[in-house]
Amino acid sequence: MSDFELALLFSEFLNTANFVFSNFMTMVFAMLTASYFLAHRMGRWVAALFLGLFSIGALMAGSGVLFAFTDFANLGAHIHAQAAATPGDLAWLGPAGPGGENMDRMSTFVAVMIATTYVGAIGFFFVVRHNRIHAKSETDKNPADVADDADGADGADE
Repeated sequence: MSDFELALLFSEFLNTANFVFSNFMTMVFAMLTASYFLAHRMGRWVAALFLGLFSIGALMAGSGVLFAFTDFANLGAHIHAQAAATPGDLAWLGPAGPGGENMDRMSTFVAVMIATTYVGAIGFFFVVRHNRIHAKSETDKNPADVADDADGADGADE
């Protein structure tokens, strides 16, 4: 491949990886939004179904992100090796310089980032569910009890 073709391929890999990553993040933010507004209203089976469907989608989209960025990193490592072996017109491209020697570590970083995002989204679901259920149970008091609490009465006769 010529230097021009490698640079064009590198750019296309980056565009594809970013597109797949934005799809993954859209799904994560949809999960966070749905969790915030609906988690406390879901029964256990609905919550399990919701988390199961999110997990399947996150696995599919997350693996797509990992594979796209792995291909991108492998191409960057190849460009770095080729630029080091035969200096040419690729000197302006990021991986051809000194920063390209660490392109092989990108896959590990992306895998940790995806796993952290997934665990964080699931954790957010349970935190919101727990807090909103308890907040709801505090406001579900009998109106007469709420009025007595506002008056400072503790239920004891004077």
